[in-house]
Formats: sequence, structure tokens, C-alpha cells
Amino acid sequence: MPPAQQDFYADPAIYDILHTPGTAEEVDALLALCRRFVPRSKRQRATRTLTLLEPACGTGRYLRVLASRGHRAIGFDREGVMVEYAARRLERFGPLASVFQADFETFADHLPPASIDVAFTPINSLRHLQTDRAMLAHFGQVARVLRPGGFYAVGLSITAYGVEEPSEDVWEGARGTCRVRQVVQYLPAPGRHGGGAGGGADARSERVISHMTIFTPRGVREIDSTYSLRAYDLAQWRSLVDRSPLRIEAVVDEQGEDLALAPPGYGVFVLEARAARGL
Repeated sequence: MPPAQQDFYADPAIYDILHTPGTAEEVDALLALCRRFVPRSKRQRATRTLTLLEPACGTGRYLRVLASRGHRAIGFDREGVMVEYAARRLERFGPLASVFQADFETFADHLPPASIDVAFTPINSLRHLQTDRAMLAHFGQVARVLRPGGFYAVGLSITAYGVEEPSEDVWEGARGTCRVRQVVQYLPAPGRHGGGAGGGADARSERVISHMTIFTPRGVREIDSTYSLRAYDLAQWRSLVDRSPLRIEAVVDEQGEDLALAPPGYGVFVLEARAARGL
């Protein structure tokens, strides 16, 4: 029987098994950024307790670790099954953790203005937004909820059109008697006409092909899925941010160290509201 064609994101338990390994170390790096970029006076007033927001939080794996370390962790996701799963796993943290259903472009109505110290979206989640208009709407929502001096950490792969080759990642995870293996192939965006404004939608589309194998005592199940991520070269990304209420304060690597990003490559962009620096 051929593998099922479906969105693996629809099975939160499998998604959580696959992606939870390494989360604590990723949170370590995020909190190092907080110590560096959140103003010291704020940390002292709040005894180092921060309110953090994760757009597209999925199963809430980052939220669980943050709450376990005493921070207020809030997340949202557009998929109801993910929100329900995350809410169940976060119940034990009481008021320290919460999750709600919303999308990138309209979530701010669920939160008080200027209530978030740090927002974060790792590992290319923002590239699911397919237009400049959608991204700018999202940045406007983030600017509404960030407190003065807060920041937004965006993990993003920057492309170099015509240079990147197809690539492959393998992810594995296990919990109890269930083991999951995912092979992901990435077909880079072609960037016709140099990847600029004249290239069209397909020129900015990176194709992602996933093959997942799930091993349990009951047998083996396979799931195939495909989706697209919007590509950005460095000029496109900087131009987009320049049109938003946010600004690029720094670019760091996954350990939080300053990074001179040379495309193609992955970096974490630390974005601040322009008003935070009087711009």
C-alpha cells in the first residue's frame, strides 16, 4: 500500500515526538538573547521573569520548557488539533502557560497591547506566509503586542537564487514504543529574473517534500506530504522589514552569537519596534 497523502502537521502527537528533542537547548539560546536584548531595568523589575509569545506554536514544546523555568509562556496556532494538544500538555503549569487558536495576521486581538517582552518564531515558520501583504500584516500585529524594549526573534533561511542545490534533512524521534523518522527534501526556489520583483510567485517558492515513517508495535505507517515555503534573498528580506513597524537590531546564530550572514544560510533576526529606538 502506498504512503498516505496528508499533512503530517495534523497529527500532533507524532509531530511532538519528532520535534521535541533538542528543545531545551534551543530555549537556552533564546533566553541568552533575552539577557542580551531585554533592557536590564525590565529584568530587574520583573525578577528576570519574562512574558514570551510564540506564533505558530504547534504542540507547545517551547512553551513547556519556558514555563518550567518560571517564565510566562503564551502561544497560538491556526490548527485546532495543535492548540488542543498543546493546551493539555500545558495544564500542569497553570497560569504560567496558555495557548489559543489564531493566525499570523489577526492574533493581536487576543492579547493586551504592549504585553509581550519577547516574541519568537524559529526554524522558518514565517516562510509559510506567501505574500508581502501577509508578512507586513503579521509584523503590524507583533508591533502592537510588544512592550517597549521588547524584541521579536525570527529564525529564517536566506536564499541565494541560482546557487542553492536540492538538499535533504533526516529527523528522528522516539517516545515509549513509538519511533518516527522523517526524510525531508528541499527543492530551492528558482528565482527567475534574478529572484526580484519580476520573478512571480513560483520564483519565490521553495518546494518541501516530506516522507515520514512511524514505527509502533502495531506495525509501520507511512505519510507523504508536500508544501511550499516563500524564499527571501537578503535584499528582499531587508526591504520587507524596512516597510514594516519593525527594524533589524541584530543577526545572530543559533547559539545567540553575532553572525555575518552569508547567503545561503540560516540566521536569527532580532527585530525591534522602531519606536523602541526612537526611529
